[in-house]
Amino acid sequence: MDKKQICSKFAREICTILQIEMPAIRFVSIDRLRTDTQIAALTPDGVLIRNDIGVTPELFFAIAHELRHVYQLENDRSLHDYHTSDQLDIDEYNAQPLEVDANAFAAVVMAEFFGISPQFLNMPERIRQLVCVRKRQIQKKLKDG
Repeated sequence: MDKKQICSKFAREICTILQIEMPAIRFVSIDRLRTDTQIAALTPDGVLIRNDIGVTPELFFAIAHELRHVYQLENDRSLHDYHTSDQLDIDEYNAQPLEVDANAFAAVVMAEFFGISPQFLNMPERIRQLVCVRKRQIQKKLKDG
């Protein structure tokens, strides 16, 4: 299987868990993303994934994170107060409820699928705590069905 097939298969599995339709998955050059450190992004055209990234845990985390944003939008989570990463500093951006939720969901996926527990060491302790609390809530909800 090549990278596109692997990513599509993984995305289908995540969409099944989230009970959402799978958006288009498009592999694009880095100039289509907001920053040079971004791996994936949700756009009206679907989930964009950097085509120069290998099959890594970070790639799977990014896909799960972006698919959680699809879920949020389909379940009427408000974007009223949401700001993109170029509008806030990185800590303010990561502290937003939609980002906390997407990071927590992706962390649950990484633990369940790969036995990897992201530590979020690049984030301040207060944001790590928010993600940790939300991760436990998501785990309980998924376990309870």
